[in-house]
Amino acid sequence: MVVLRIFKTVWFLSLIATAAVLLYGYASLHEQVGVYENGTEILQITRDAFFYIVLGFIAMINVLVFVMAKIVAQNLDFRIWFFGLIVTFNIFVIVGVSFVALYNSGEVYDYRRLEAIIYGSIALFSIWTVGWPFYMGYKRFLSKS
Repeated sequence: MVVLRIFKTVWFLSLIATAAVLLYGYASLHEQVGVYENGTEILQITRDAFFYIVLGFIAMINVLVFVMAKIVAQNLDFRIWFFGLIVTFNIFVIVGVSFVALYNSGEVYDYRRLEAIIYGSIALFSIWTVGWPFYMGYKRFLSKS
């Protein structure tokens, strides 16, 4: 039960950090935000659209914490894993919003320096995602022994 409280606290802090980064990123963006570039073509949306799309996505994903808590109330291990999954998602969003804000800032920056951070957040999310099936397999293996 203590572990669940720790994960809830970490999730809440990651949600606050995600909201702070989103607000800071929104404040630093120009009126048009480039979100995709393919050679000479740049897909741009307004900063308000960017803000509300990302905010809606963050809200939908983080509300799943409350939905899953009601659905699987008795499975403590799954709830702990799910809180961790949402934390890793929030870390990925923090990195993504920071990258979009940096890309649109107009500063000259060597973006290759960010590869480790971006790919690291994707790897963290991926490893945590596949961690649950491995954990369940390990638990079943131990129960058979």
